[in-house]
Amino acid sequence: MKSIFSVSAIIVVLVFGGLSASAQNPDFPWPEGKKMAISLSFDDARASNPDPGATLLNEYGVKATFYVVPASMEQDIEGWKMVVATGHEIGNHSLYHPCSGNFAWSRDRALEDYTLARMRKELSDTNDEIERLLGVRPEVFAYPCGLSFVGKGEETQSYVPLISEMFLSGRGWLDEAPVDPYYADMAQLTGMKMDNMSFEEILPIIQAASENRQWLVLAGHENGTEGNQTTYLSMLRKLSEYANDPANGIWIAPVGTVAKYVKEQRKAMEGNLNIPGISKPAANGNIYLTSEKGRGIGPDIQYMPEWNAFGWFMAKDRVEWDMNLPREGTYEVWMEWSVSDEEAGKPFMLTSGSQTLKGVIKPSGSWETFQKIKIGELSLEEDFNRIIVATGEGFDKGALMDLKALTLVPVKK
Repeated sequence: MKSIFSVSAIIVVLVFGGLSASAQNPDFPWPEGKKMAISLSFDDARASNPDPGATLLNEYGVKATFYVVPASMEQDIEGWKMVVATGHEIGNHSLYHPCSGNFAWSRDRALEDYTLARMRKELSDTNDEIERLLGVRPEVFAYPCGLSFVGKGEETQSYVPLISEMFLSGRGWLDEAPVDPYYADMAQLTGMKMDNMSFEEILPIIQAASENRQWLVLAGHENGTEGNQTTYLSMLRKLSEYANDPANGIWIAPVGTVAKYVKEQRKAMEGNLNIPGISKPAANGNIYLTSEKGRGIGPDIQYMPEWNAFGWFMAKDRVEWDMNLPREGTYEVWMEWSVSDEEAGKPFMLTSGSQTLKGVIKPSGSWETFQKIKIGELSLEEDFNRIIVATGEGFDKGALMDLKALTLVPVKK
């Protein structure tokens, strides 16, 4: 196997930081060497948001995201124009703030009575109204009450795909974890509560997110000194001071600003990240199980971004891929791998349910030369399937192979 400390690997580590233990990816490259990102966000267009909220944040040069309901802004248009003029972001929070009818105050605009078509129209109308009032068109959205469904019972549907289509991002509410910048669905960003919390209560959340190089999206409502659903001004002052201290390595910016940056970085590193997930057939019917979507499990296995491959298979190492198939079928299994002449000849085993394919790793020419051969056929079920590649038997020294991908090709009947 190629050493994971090859020149190219060392460059990756030096540029992006140490390798993450969980996904074997480089640390997320926040700008200017920062350790994490924080976005402050406020919902509903509460009267206290322009002043004292935005006014306080402006003292520290901190810019936030305000998810607004247009009708609520009309009580203080000049205040909201100030919010825009001083660089804060305006987001869409719907036209009528629909929530579940389980909230008595939302019974006349219950999500259970909505359709996707109605939601689409109201979201578009909200964008038009915000643009008319403030001269900006929202790019980001926050789910009212954190709820992302329309309909009831068998007619229930998620409107997350609609948000993904219409907006750069969608933010939740009362979530329990920061955003993983590598993994996150932009239409389902986690929003963690900051209302009615002191800075001392929020600080451990910030520190944990910093250790994991995450993006912490904090969500609140009113800005003041007391009251329900109020983000305390004292907390905002301390948080702003903490974030502005270079020693803490925090990038604090609106949701849309961070979302655009994350998308750009993910695109730049596309194909070089190991983010396990569900694979589905491509348009040609083939299923491409690349190393980027595989899950490396074991004490010695490594994902090598410079080669887009897993390597260093010892007795307890394996790679797993998960798939969702629209129908059952039989597939040819093609494996793409590399190995040196010296390490070739060790047995491997591929399993899926009760089926097993066994073989011996043949020489590919060198660790840098990848070959692709058919290793057998599998009958796969409709819906969920898992394929596991592991060693055929244990060995004490050397390596099994560098595994780049499996390609499953439908057998024509």
